[in-house]
Amino acid sequence: MPPDATETKRRLMKAAVDEFATYGLAGARIDRIAETATANKRSIYVHFGTKEELFDIVVADSMIKLAESISFENGSLADYAGDLFDRLERWPHIRRLYLWAGLERQQPVDAEVQQYRKRASAIEAAQQAGKVRADIPAAELMAMVLSLVISWDTTTWSLKALQPENRQKTGPDHRTRVTTAVAALTQPPQTRLPHHPG
Repeated sequence: MPPDATETKRRLMKAAVDEFATYGLAGARIDRIAETATANKRSIYVHFGTKEELFDIVVADSMIKLAESISFENGSLADYAGDLFDRLERWPHIRRLYLWAGLERQQPVDAEVQQYRKRASAIEAAQQAGKVRADIPAAELMAMVLSLVISWDTTTWSLKALQPENRQKTGPDHRTRVTTAVAALTQPPQTRLPHHPG
């Protein structure tokens, strides 16, 4: 490898993250990534392979970075959802990459699968300890939690029009509503308040 291979790869990855987060897989342009990184187009194929392979690497690296920044040690999915909300506020490009990948790359990526497997195992342990409801499979419960965290990002603009004063739904108030909803969804049945008719 040439002496500048590591630095070239770093610049290419940064440019690819920005490009894919903005345009998705279909809209992204290899020429633009190379130009932004002040590298030649051939270096992308040498270091990363095809555009699809580069996209998978970018998404997987971003998801691993996100997963490793959040702890699930106390078994609280509401706390986890709050931390995830905070990270996505700090790293909005990861939210966009997640959404693009769901639309355009409908296949598992091994590195992501490994991260989700760790989370599912942690949820299963919390279920066995009675900290999280156990009547929903761990992977499915994880999907529901993720959906709640990004629910406002993924809803239709027609629904957002009902609250035009705050279409982006960021900040502490929305975070509290998300974590409250996750807590209500995930708490074990015996900890829920009884319903009194009338």
